[in-house]
Amino acid sequence: MPTFRYVAQTQDGREVRGTVQANSRLEASDTLRKQGYWLLELYAEPEPTTPLTAAHQKAWQPLFGGIPLKAQAVFFRQLATMLSAGVPLYQALDTLGNQRVHPRLRRTVLEIKNAVLAGERISDAFDRYPALFSPIVRALIRVGETAGALERTLRQISDYLENELELRRLISRVTFYPKLVLFFAILIPGMVPALITILGGQGGQPVGQVIGDILMRYLKILGFVFGVWAVYRLAMQSHSLRVAWGALLVSLPWIGFTYRQLALARFARALSALYGAGIPLSQAIRYAADACGNDYLTERLKPTASKLEAGRGIAESLRESGVLPQMVLDMVATGENTGEIGFMMDKVAEYYEEEGKLRSHQAGYVLGVVVFLGVAIYVAIIVIQFYAGYFSALLGGANAP
Repeated sequence: MPTFRYVAQTQDGREVRGTVQANSRLEASDTLRKQGYWLLELYAEPEPTTPLTAAHQKAWQPLFGGIPLKAQAVFFRQLATMLSAGVPLYQALDTLGNQRVHPRLRRTVLEIKNAVLAGERISDAFDRYPALFSPIVRALIRVGETAGALERTLRQISDYLENELELRRLISRVTFYPKLVLFFAILIPGMVPALITILGGQGGQPVGQVIGDILMRYLKILGFVFGVWAVYRLAMQSHSLRVAWGALLVSLPWIGFTYRQLALARFARALSALYGAGIPLSQAIRYAADACGNDYLTERLKPTASKLEAGRGIAESLRESGVLPQMVLDMVATGENTGEIGFMMDKVAEYYEEEGKLRSHQAGYVLGVVVFLGVAIYVAIIVIQFYAGYFSALLGGANAP
């Protein structure tokens, strides 16, 4: 009989974890609900690992197995629209699944549709894919389904994903120019001397051989860059390394402070969405801490949930995390006193996003200038070295007896 692992909450607000044996996910969820648990997550224990599945989970999935945020945001927005138009859930999933361009999302949506047709709750079906859909998305779906407000919750998910996508696009925009300069820094030093050799008719090498050497050199560079990226992605599967990397990022001068602002904007935006959907505040903080995208900050924020469950105030608990400035803590305290925590967290997110955008643009311009100057000096050195060797060879040949 299959074994299912669950995360649930008792009637007094305590979080419990464990396993239950059942013939299906539907039977397992019914068993837990009869015990008085409010189900948060439920997923089957993995089958015995084979070398192929191990390679897929540890190598392929971290490198190429995700679903883009844009594709997820569009999917949830369209699903909410179809449900508001009165289309049955299974039919909406079937229609949208067959329309998806991204193959992983198409396959996943159709599998969720089949699970819904088999009698599973849609939240249980989404819980099958913890590697594809974040805990925040799955928690919001469960709350919306339980409260009978799935359409509204799906729109909240889409709004949240679009805000997250906008933050990522901002970072991509401000770093585009430095990336472009670095690309040409790699391209030019190898290209210029070879072109001079070809145009000058020197070196005694055929043009095709010179071009082949250039292409081989850049293939090696691309292979090296891909190798570094792959090693980084695989290394980040280690929790301790992610925490250490997160601590390093937030400690960098200027850039670290901006990075912290954008990470805390994600935390505040996620907390507002989760709390507004009806998730208990302590559980909402646990999920929102995962959303900030920095494991160091996550480790500092998660203990806040346990302090809340012990009866302490949210402003006091967040103050002890040591990651929020006093102004934000004052806003949180005001929201706690007026019962508008969700509204205040939205304002905190707006504050951090605006500050983060301003500092990101400034950092992007400064980084671009620094990279440009560094590359200019580097290219000048390469060209000077080439001409020095070139003229030395000419003079040596002229002086030969």
